[in-house]
Amino acid sequence: MKLIFHGAAREVGRSCIEIQTHGDRYLLDCGVKFCTHGYKYPDKVFDVPKIDGVLISHAHLDHTGALPFMEHYNLVCPIFLTHETLAITKILLKDSYKIAHVKHLHPAWGKRDLKEVQKDAHRVSYNRWYKHRHLKFMFLNAGHIPGSAMILCEAEGKRILYTGDFNTRTTRLMEPANGEQIKNEHGPIDIFITESTYGHRKLPPRKGLEQTFVQEIKKVLQRGGSVLVPVFALGRSQEILIMLADEDFGCPIYFDGMCKEITRKILANRSDYVINKDKLHKMLFERVELISSQERRMQIAQQQPAIFVTTSGMMQGGPAVGYIKHMWHDPKNAVFLTGYQVEGTNGRHLIDEGYVHIDGWKTPVKCEVKKFDFSGHADIEDIKKTIWQIEPETLIIQHGDEESVTNMLAWAKKETPFKVYGPELGDEIEL
Repeated sequence: MKLIFHGAAREVGRSCIEIQTHGDRYLLDCGVKFCTHGYKYPDKVFDVPKIDGVLISHAHLDHTGALPFMEHYNLVCPIFLTHETLAITKILLKDSYKIAHVKHLHPAWGKRDLKEVQKDAHRVSYNRWYKHRHLKFMFLNAGHIPGSAMILCEAEGKRILYTGDFNTRTTRLMEPANGEQIKNEHGPIDIFITESTYGHRKLPPRKGLEQTFVQEIKKVLQRGGSVLVPVFALGRSQEILIMLADEDFGCPIYFDGMCKEITRKILANRSDYVINKDKLHKMLFERVELISSQERRMQIAQQQPAIFVTTSGMMQGGPAVGYIKHMWHDPKNAVFLTGYQVEGTNGRHLIDEGYVHIDGWKTPVKCEVKKFDFSGHADIEDIKKTIWQIEPETLIIQHGDEESVTNMLAWAKKETPFKVYGPELGDEIEL
């Protein structure tokens, strides 16, 4: 058996690991990496028509965004993914295509390829063994976002557990992944392939962070300001709504952007491991105002006090950019970022340097800016704990930047008895 790393090797983005066994070829995930001039696709995936199967861990584009690209090069195999992942992936891929054309970025694939992804999709359920050619596999809860899964594979008498993105902490939206339960229910794991997004630091305790977030919103409203909360459409936007559900802020809450469609899809689909759907339903259909027109955005943009929950999470596009135009100049207002901000994005510029680009102009922001480390990922202590729970013969650390992977490697080589790898792009590991 051989593993080939076509992406997410000492980087975050374009997750894609090839398994070769018995002459068959399978891909674990098939994502893109966003860069200044467009997208980076999985590196050196040769003879695409000869791939025998693709297994998708979850819907985020760094794990699914290259599926239409592969279809463009004649991918003809089944794509296995959970019910919710398929429903949400359709929305995200369609939006990705739209954004590429608006920004004049060539996506390297067309609408026909998007339709082919849907034709090749095979929906799977959690906690059930499937077999395709020489590979047995099972999808297990990853605790990351709705539909997310760790993928347990069996071939040549070896068991591989691939985490995708995972979280071992209960959030307002998801039940957590549980490494100990996986080991107890499914037996020894030979090869453990883990993400390491936060392999270099601890995240703050969730409950205290949520309380602080709500308190800070109230402070802004009390001084007569409004709060802009940029959110990721999938996962974070739903969590924020649930956090706000138990509070009476005494002001309107506006919900805008692609998160509206994603939230409806989560509520409409069978949701294994998703919690608080009743609160989410009540917020979406009873408490928030859903914004769908530019005319309405213009009417409410300068309203004070108010709460605006909207995409995009890094302020690169979406209604968030429109709202900041009307809020940046007033110190009573606030922007509360709710997740990781990639270098070069408006959100990162705002946190590090206090400015955003508005209509091409570098604009110093006078309103209050705070960042809250809400995350759907395991942090360094969670990853270490899960590794000890799984106790694999071979540990492979990926899906993290150089600092995270190096840090995790140093710890694992010093503190564990496992055979440890931190592959680079294009590396092959014989098992």
